[in-house]
Amino acid sequence: MNLLRIEIGWPQLKALQEVFETGKTRATLFTYPYLDQLRSEKRLLRYKSGNRQIIESVEGFDNFYRETFLTAYERYTSFFERTRVKADGRRPYSLYDLETLIFIENNKAILQPQLTTERFFSSQLFRGSKYLENNQSVLKAVLQILEINAFPKSDPKDQQWRLVIDCPDPRCIVLCENLANLKVPDAAIELNTELWYVGGNNTRILENLSPSHLTLPIYYLCDWDYDGLRIYSTIKKIISEKGNNLILLHPQELTPRLAVDSPYHNSDWKYHLPFSGLNEVDFNLKERESIRELIRSKQWIEEESQAFDVWLSGILK
Repeated sequence: MNLLRIEIGWPQLKALQEVFETGKTRATLFTYPYLDQLRSEKRLLRYKSGNRQIIESVEGFDNFYRETFLTAYERYTSFFERTRVKADGRRPYSLYDLETLIFIENNKAILQPQLTTERFFSSQLFRGSKYLENNQSVLKAVLQILEINAFPKSDPKDQQWRLVIDCPDPRCIVLCENLANLKVPDAAIELNTELWYVGGNNTRILENLSPSHLTLPIYYLCDWDYDGLRIYSTIKKIISEKGNNLILLHPQELTPRLAVDSPYHNSDWKYHLPFSGLNEVDFNLKERESIRELIRSKQWIEEESQAFDVWLSGILK
């Protein structure tokens, strides 16, 4: 299970740990839809009889928690101990925040020397350029991890990162427009897949790569919106000039679609231009049909919703 899709935070995870250890908690949990499902559908949690201030476990909860959450709880606890980032109740980090902070810690040596503005950093690693500005506890944790008092103010136009999740014996490379899959890379590593972050305006670094880095099959995983597909064409040209071919990962048939005006999304189709101004020759027939349907319906497909591990497991057999 991808915990980043569960809209709970560290306080709720600690409360679940308390239930696991003691069988009960006084924390408020059922206001969160996922946790309420553990009560109403899975029947793993319930209110204590005669006292709705206490939530207690039901048979089966311990096994479920052990399989779903225990490893994550231990991972986050270790992170707090290791970095001394504060973890009290005044800092309600989401699981998304924690995975991002761990990712920053793991890539500190790459990120630290190239820091520019706070908003640029926030736009690259979090949910938008103002995310850190609006989440001061997360900002303080970032500054502490990076060992800085504040972000510099220099112009970020030349910022170029290639963040990599290595695996012992890679069979292919997946270039990711966003960082989501690099934060939870276990599935990719199991499939002997190397993940690279070269998304957004962070693509020119590929021009400096030796062709020797590009000998494996290369796939591209991106948001299926105007910006994501435009960037795909840019990278496809770079890879082609280095003697390899870039393959676009097509979303699964049942992958959910979102409205182009959905929260945190700022890429709309160019309705006044044929094929939204994208280069049609870069896409095969199936891809063109899917893109036209997205344009017609004013929708897009988020990178995180695409089960690329399912796709890869099929072609790597």
